[in-house]
Amino acid sequence: MVPRLLLLLGALVVGAIYVSVINDWTDLDDDRLGGKYNHMADRSKVFPTLLILGCLLAGLGMGVYFWHRNPVSSLLYLGSWVAFSLYSLPPIRVKNRGLLGVLADASGSHLFPQLLTASLAAAWTGHTLPILWYVALGTWAWACGIRNILLHQLDDVEADAKAGVYTWVRVRGPQFTRRIGQAVIFPVEVVSFSLLLVLNQQLWPALFLLPYLLLEGFKWRLWGNRAQVLEPGARVLLNEYYEVFYPLGLLLVLSSQHTSDLLVLGLHLLLFGRCFWQTAKYLGWAGALTARKTLDRLY
Repeated sequence: MVPRLLLLLGALVVGAIYVSVINDWTDLDDDRLGGKYNHMADRSKVFPTLLILGCLLAGLGMGVYFWHRNPVSSLLYLGSWVAFSLYSLPPIRVKNRGLLGVLADASGSHLFPQLLTASLAAAWTGHTLPILWYVALGTWAWACGIRNILLHQLDDVEADAKAGVYTWVRVRGPQFTRRIGQAVIFPVEVVSFSLLLVLNQQLWPALFLLPYLLLEGFKWRLWGNRAQVLEPGARVLLNEYYEVFYPLGLLLVLSSQHTSDLLVLGLHLLLFGRCFWQTAKYLGWAGALTARKTLDRLY
């Protein structure tokens, strides 16, 4: 399974490089007007052209492989490329078309990659996942993607105004965007993820919510550092759980059932070790501080 997961990771990385290059390339004029740094500003036109062609060739090869394994997975992989191309490339360039830009970015960065991963894992293991599971996963992924791109647009609203870029935040305003994020997008995200936890029928990923919430409470009380739903510059609520606690809980369950999945757990810790060890450090510090204060009260 590990070689296949590395192949999937490689396919996603190729797509990420593609979207990063075309986004920077097509944003050159807007970033110059908005006073933003652009990685392509000092590059010759040959460099991004070669990089895009290389990504397209590699992506085509990955897509052909996915097609032979599972045609649906190949179409989902294609979906990310199409969504990001529509987002960045003229003449369509939905980045400059309000809500369409939000939906395209969320689809390319979260919806299609999450569904691709699930469909490939099901094909590789010979399991059939229920439709409701895909619905819950897709809804959660889309909501996460929408929240992330809205956060990015809120952070860039001043630069986008200077450049004349009409993102959703520019069209509807930061205050309305925050209200929609808090009252609609985030509740949908939480409900769909809760359904996903129920459908998974695994206790540990749900139990790992407790240390996450305790750690959030600790950071808030000690430093006044409260995680926010949709606020630029603040820690993003639930992101640390999604990145550290949830995958760790799920992989521990799988490893206890199939020892071969210990390799997958090791791969995960290797790739995302920085996030994991940072969280472990905070947990250890919070535990030590709590124990010391408890002992001080007792003695």
